[in-house]
Amino acid sequence: MAKTHVLSLLAMAPVKFAGLAAPEVSPEVAKLCAGAGLPASDDVAGLLGSGGLDAVVIATPTDTHPQLVEEAAGAGLHVFCEKPLGLDETQARAAVGACEQAGVKLAVGHVVRYFPAYAKIRDLVKRGEIGSPAMAKCRRMSGAPGEVRPWYADGQRSGGVVTDMGVHDFDWLLWCLGPVERVSALSAERGPGQVAMVVLAHQGGAISSVELSWMDPTGFWTAVEVSGPGGLLRHDSRSTATFRVDRARAGAGSPEVEVPVGEPLSDPYYDELADALGWFGGGPPPRGNADDAVAAVALAEAARLSASTRETVTPGMASA
Repeated sequence: MAKTHVLSLLAMAPVKFAGLAAPEVSPEVAKLCAGAGLPASDDVAGLLGSGGLDAVVIATPTDTHPQLVEEAAGAGLHVFCEKPLGLDETQARAAVGACEQAGVKLAVGHVVRYFPAYAKIRDLVKRGEIGSPAMAKCRRMSGAPGEVRPWYADGQRSGGVVTDMGVHDFDWLLWCLGPVERVSALSAERGPGQVAMVVLAHQGGAISSVELSWMDPTGFWTAVEVSGPGGLLRHDSRSTATFRVDRARAGAGSPEVEVPVGEPLSDPYYDELADALGWFGGGPPPRGNADDAVAAVALAEAARLSASTRETVTPGMASA
């Protein structure tokens, strides 16, 4: 993600990219910075205290996010932090509190809100195109990232597949279907791979499920569907026509209508970062706020607790 955000920052004409610092800078990011004439070092405190900065982008392992957010806020800098904001709700709320106390803005990288198909599905749901939604299914699959970046395999650092990957879908489901009142989850591990299944009961009556895997040899892919009395909305990143609308039958013998919708040529990672930096400069706020990010972390924490206890959990119980 550091490489992704470096490339975005280098492409943003209004932004002056001052430099990069991390306890350990990956070779590919160091090479990219060197090619752009940007300083890259392990002196995080030196960068934050160098003066002349307006904002910082945090794209480091998850367990470092809360402390770095607080340090950046203490330096008077606006913050864009990669998801998740913390490993648990207490950490996430502390990070938000630090920014509020310092009077700086905090944006969190919940990029799924910027993927065109996910944004379109949410828009159609909110417009009532399929009636009151009853069920949603999300799938997010990949190989085991811990084989490339070992910290992912340490649940104390990454939160495992439920927090690292699931927080994307938890945030989107909250955005699309509203607050959650009950969480049930199961998970399993095989070496560096992990899988999990999470079921959410939303306050509005809808139910949703999130299937997560770090054991898929085919590579990264996602899928989502939302159904209601008026039809079914579907997206699958493996499909050529990635977005589909299946209308409910109007009457006996009436054919279902499938409408493929092409996705705009855009970079959601660039768009989410541009929105955040524009907000820091006085523009409109991004699609999600810090409280949304805390809610997504709370759901991930509840899912991990449910998976470990084999019991249904209310969000917030783990940090109570």
